[in-house]
Amino acid sequence: MQSIKYIQRTYYLIISLFWLATALPMALLILLGQARGLDLFQVGILMGVYSLTIVLLEVPTGGLADAIGRKWVAVVAYSCIAVANIMLLFAFSFQAFMAAFILNGVGRALSSGALDAWFVDALQAADPEVDLQPALAKAGTFALLALGLGALVGSGIPLLFSHLPTDGAAILTPLSMPLVFAFLIRIVLLACTILLVKEDVTLTGSGSWKQGFREVPAIIRTGFTLSRRNPTILLLLGATMASGLALISLESFWQPNFANLLGGSEGNSLFFGVVMGGSFLAGIVGNQLATPVSRLLNKRYGLVCIIFQGAWGIAIIFLAWQTTPALAVLLFWLAYINMGGVNSPHGTLLNREIPAKQRSSMLSIASLAGYIGSMMGSAGLGYVAEYISIGAAWIIGGLVLVVSLVLYWRVDVRQSERNLQPAGKTLS
Repeated sequence: MQSIKYIQRTYYLIISLFWLATALPMALLILLGQARGLDLFQVGILMGVYSLTIVLLEVPTGGLADAIGRKWVAVVAYSCIAVANIMLLFAFSFQAFMAAFILNGVGRALSSGALDAWFVDALQAADPEVDLQPALAKAGTFALLALGLGALVGSGIPLLFSHLPTDGAAILTPLSMPLVFAFLIRIVLLACTILLVKEDVTLTGSGSWKQGFREVPAIIRTGFTLSRRNPTILLLLGATMASGLALISLESFWQPNFANLLGGSEGNSLFFGVVMGGSFLAGIVGNQLATPVSRLLNKRYGLVCIIFQGAWGIAIIFLAWQTTPALAVLLFWLAYINMGGVNSPHGTLLNREIPAKQRSSMLSIASLAGYIGSMMGSAGLGYVAEYISIGAAWIIGGLVLVVSLVLYWRVDVRQSERNLQPAGKTLS
């Protein structure tokens, strides 16, 4: 049997490599596309198609991971993303970028929930009484560290290759070199996943791809049935949608909002880099705070979520009213601290309700709920931001988070009632 330390080290290494490779080209990919002839409308179409691909495949691919095993679905996912990485390097037309973005979306959908489910199941197999919250909080910290490091390093790589041609017709340019380094890291990621992840096949399905595809529809139906019949899962999915809506409002509008506060973005690139880097650090702080707060509240994770989710919503509302950059940055970071604080207790509550054999598909359903919230926020709050103000959009996002506290309160009540139930009795 694998030790808990081995499981944690393996998972933390893999997610760190995954998010490091993801972040390296993140800050410059749109600039690379523009250098190769894309306009912003085409960029918007690419992002929309990418998100739509994930939404369409999110749950079926989660079911596939439950059917044939999480490790090999993750391997296929990482392979798809690596190939998409190379396709982007050689993309010089809108159609080529589209193909790369679609394949990247397929890979992201396949990867969603696969190794996350392996991690939880492996921990519980090693110790059925393991407390998931600290482990999930550490995972979030490693992911955010990798994102922050990747964004910082990826922005600096072009400076090392300034001797390369800057013409958009060249394959290797300063802007494209982060893709090269990202691809190399993805090769290491693939090797680590194949060599280090040891999966207990008794927790998953047939192990046969052909049979696995046949089992997917039944697994999806089981997952949606479980979601519908389990009130706690329904409540948590509702909270996930609210969080997705609020998060997209922050990610979509913070740059134009701060540009307005500064009187423009020209000459302020360092400021934007500090704000972005600080948001990753703030998320790490929130992840770390979640563990002592959970212990202080006797592991009443629903109550922990209420505290952090409520503070997140209030921070966004106050952010909407700011007219000075300094205070706005502090509130922006405060929002990310509390967002980070919600993640691990929320994940602990959700994983408690999910049977091992449905874990990947159920985590994919939860991810789908977040994407639905994001799509609602993109459309609705985008309209509000354009025709009313960014502040109004943020106030709506913050109020949605505050209203979602009712969902976590109901979860906390149900958990408390369950703990008081005599042995042999369950909640209806």
